[in-house]
Amino acid sequence: MNKKFIIPIVICTIIIIAVISTCVGKGSKIELTWDAVPAPKEIKDSIELKVYVENSGSMDAYMCAGSNLKDAVFDYVSDLKRLTTSCSLYYINSKVIPFTGDLNTYIKNLTPQSFAKAGGDRTNTDLRQIFDTIVKSNGKQTVSIFVSDCILDIPQNAIDFLGNYQISIKNTFNEALAKNPELGVEIIKLDSKFSGFWFCGHNREFLKDVKRPYYIWVIGNQRYLAEFNQKVPVENIIGGIKEYCAYAAPQKIPFNMSKSTYVTNHSGKINIELLVNLRGSLQSSNLYKNIAQYKSANPQQVAVVSVEEITATDSPYSHVVTLEISNPETLKSETVSFSYPYLATWISNSDDTTGQNIKENLDKTTGLMALIKGVAEAYKNSTTYGSIIRKTKRFVLRIIISGKRIVNVIRQMRLFVAAVFIFLEKIDADII
Repeated sequence: MNKKFIIPIVICTIIIIAVISTCVGKGSKIELTWDAVPAPKEIKDSIELKVYVENSGSMDAYMCAGSNLKDAVFDYVSDLKRLTTSCSLYYINSKVIPFTGDLNTYIKNLTPQSFAKAGGDRTNTDLRQIFDTIVKSNGKQTVSIFVSDCILDIPQNAIDFLGNYQISIKNTFNEALAKNPELGVEIIKLDSKFSGFWFCGHNREFLKDVKRPYYIWVIGNQRYLAEFNQKVPVENIIGGIKEYCAYAAPQKIPFNMSKSTYVTNHSGKINIELLVNLRGSLQSSNLYKNIAQYKSANPQQVAVVSVEEITATDSPYSHVVTLEISNPETLKSETVSFSYPYLATWISNSDDTTGQNIKENLDKTTGLMALIKGVAEAYKNSTTYGSIIRKTKRFVLRIIISGKRIVNVIRQMRLFVAAVFIFLEKIDADII
C-alpha cells in the first residue's frame, strides 16, 4: 500500500479514538451486569432450644440478691423461646442434669441451694467435657445456650495446661463442623453482681458486692442464629452486654443492586450501591460498618467507601455497601470479600493466665484466651466469610452515550468524515 494512503488512515484512526474517548468521560452512562445471590427466606424449621447453666461452686456467688445474671438469662431465653418449638432446661457440671419445671421456676431456682441439691461434681468442672457434651447433643435443628463464668482451674504448669485445653476445644468443634458445616458460635461477655467465694483451682477468695464477668455461649446452625440476632439482638439483652464475638463458616453473601445504570461523575468515577445480607456471618454491627473488613480484588480501581445498616425490619438485606469505581469502562469483574477477626482484641484484654490476685483482675477470666482460641482454630480457614460479588459475567457491559452528547458526537463524526474525504480526494488528485 502507498505510504500516502497509510498516513491518513493512521491519522483517521487516532482521531476516531480521540473522539470516542471524549464520549467516555464525565456524564457517560455505565451499564452493569451481575449474578445476584438470593436473600434467605424466613426459617420455617422446627427449632429446639436447649439451655444449660453451669452449677459449679464458682457460680454460686453470681446467684446473690440483685444478680444481673438471672435477669439477663431470663430476658434473653424468654425472647428466644418465642422463636423455637421447644425449650429444654438443664444444669451442667460433670454431668447434665435436666430441669423439669418451666422457665420461670428455673430462673427462681438459680440459687446456691438449688445448685447443690441438683448434684454432680461441683468442685472441679472441666469445660472441655462440658463443651464436648453440649456440642455432641446438638442436632442440626438445635440451638444451645450455655451460661458459665468460663474459669479454667489453672495448675502450676499453666503453659502446658492451657495449650492442651486449646487443642481439646479445637478438636471438639472440628468434629462438630464435620457433621454440621453450618455450625455457628456466638460468645457474649456480660457482667453481674458477685457476692461470695471466687474459686480457681486451689485458690479462693471472698468477694463482696463486686462486678464479675460471665459468658453466654450460643451454638447452632448459623442460619438460625442469624435470624435470632435479627429478631432478638444480643445488644438488647437487659442490662447490656460488655463484649461480643462470633464464628461462622464461609458462605456466598446474598446481594443485589438497586439499579443497573450509573452516570460517571466529574472525575470519571461511579458510586454503586450493593444491597447485601451479612447476618449469616454473625458479626457485630460495629464490625459490619468497619470498611477495613472489606477487601476488593481490584483495589486500584474499587474502594468500599461506606457501609450503612438497613433498619427496615422487613428487608431481606442487612446493609448497603457503597463502592467507588475508577475507570469503570475498563473493569470487567470484581469480587469484594468480607472478613472477621481471628481473635477479637477484647479477648486478650479479658484474659488472666495465673488464677491469682483476683482483686486486681476483677474484670478478667482465667484461661479465657485458651478457650476461645480453641474455637478460633477450628474456624481459622473461615475468617474470610464470603464475597459480595463473585465472578460476574461482565461487570461493565457497555458504555451508553445518551441525550445531547450523542447528537454532538454524530455532528463531530460527520465533520470528521467530510474532512477525511476531502483530504483523500486531494491526495488522489496529486497522485494522478
